[in-house]
Amino acid sequence: MSLIAAVEKERHHVVVDSYTPTWNELIAQYKAGDVQVDPAYQRGFRWDYEQQTTYIESLLLNIPTPPIFLAEKANGAFEVIDGLQRFSSILKFFSSEIFPEENAVESNKSKHQNDIRVPTILSEAPIIKGLLGVSRETMPDTLVRTLRYSRVQIILLKKESSGVARYNVFTRLNRAGTALSNQEIRNCSARLFDSEFADSLNEMATDDAIQEALGLSTKEKTSMGTQECILRLIAFGNFTPTTKSIEDFLDSVMYLASNGEFDFSESHKKKIISTFELLAEAYPNGESFKFYRNEKFSGQFSSNLFDIVASGVLKNIAKCKRQGVDALRDRIMAMHNESEVADLTGAGSNTRAKMMGRVAFGKRWFAGI
Repeated sequence: MSLIAAVEKERHHVVVDSYTPTWNELIAQYKAGDVQVDPAYQRGFRWDYEQQTTYIESLLLNIPTPPIFLAEKANGAFEVIDGLQRFSSILKFFSSEIFPEENAVESNKSKHQNDIRVPTILSEAPIIKGLLGVSRETMPDTLVRTLRYSRVQIILLKKESSGVARYNVFTRLNRAGTALSNQEIRNCSARLFDSEFADSLNEMATDDAIQEALGLSTKEKTSMGTQECILRLIAFGNFTPTTKSIEDFLDSVMYLASNGEFDFSESHKKKIISTFELLAEAYPNGESFKFYRNEKFSGQFSSNLFDIVASGVLKNIAKCKRQGVDALRDRIMAMHNESEVADLTGAGSNTRAKMMGRVAFGKRWFAGI
C-alpha cells in the first residue's frame, strides 16, 4: 500500500464536525444532560482561581481561546474530551444557576476552587482591574451577558468515527497539555467505549492489600498510580511489548481491554489480587518495590522492580503460595544481590529488551523460590 493510500485509509476513521455555539447554549445542554463531563474527568479539573479568572477575562475581552473537543456518544449525547479546564471554569462561574439545589456558599478557599458546585469568586486578573472578589451574582448584568453569549468553537468527534480513532484523538489531545496523568487519560479514554474495564481498575485500586503492597505516596495515588500499576501487571502478565515505550504499551493494552479484544475475566482479576495479597503479607509497606541497600529497603517506588517482582510472582503464584510468605520475603531480598537485577533496572532500562528482560528474569527467579 502506498503512503498516500495509507493516509487516506486512516483519514476515513476520523469523522468530525465543527460549530460555534454560545456558552449559554452549552450550559443549557449540560443542564439537560446532553453535554456530559463524566465523573472520571471531574477529578481532572485542576485550574486554580487565577487560571479560571484569566479565562473569564479572555471571554470578556473577546480574546481568542482554544476550541472545545466533544465526542458524540452512542446515545447521541456529547462528552467533553478536551477543554475540561475551560468548560469546568464556566460551569463553576454559573454554578448558582446550574446547581440551585446545592445552595452552595460562595468561597474562595483553595479547597473549593475545583468544586464546580461552589460558585467562583474571581481573583486578580492580568488585564482588567476590578475583577477581584467578583462573582456571578455581583458582576454587572452587561458583563454577565457578555460571558453568557460568548461563542466558543466546538470540534465534534462524531460517533461514526472508529473506536481506535476516538481513542487516539483523546490521548493525543490530552497529552499535548499534560493536564492529566497518563493513566487518567487511559481511564477517561476507555469511557469512549462504554467499557467497564476502567471501572474495574478503579475498584481494584481501593483494595487494601493492593494499596499496602504498593506503598505509593498520596500524590501517586491521586494521579491514578495504583490503577497504572494494576494495568502494568495485567500488561506484562498477558502481552509482550512491541515498542520500547512503556506508555505506548500500556495504551495498547488499555485499548484492547476497553474495546473487548482482551477479556479481563474474573480469573484474571483473582490472580492479580492474589499476587498483591501475597506481596502485602510479605512486605506491607511497599518494600517489594524498593531497592535493598545497606541492609534496608529505601528510596521511592521503582517501576522497574515492580516489573520483576510483581510479574514474577504473578507467573508463579501457585508455587509462591505453597512456599509461603517467609520464603517469598527471603527471595525478594536475595534478588538484590543479583548483578542481572542491577543491569535490568539501571541506566538504559527503558529499552524494549530490558522491559522484556525484567519480566523474563522475574519469571525465572520466582520459579526457583
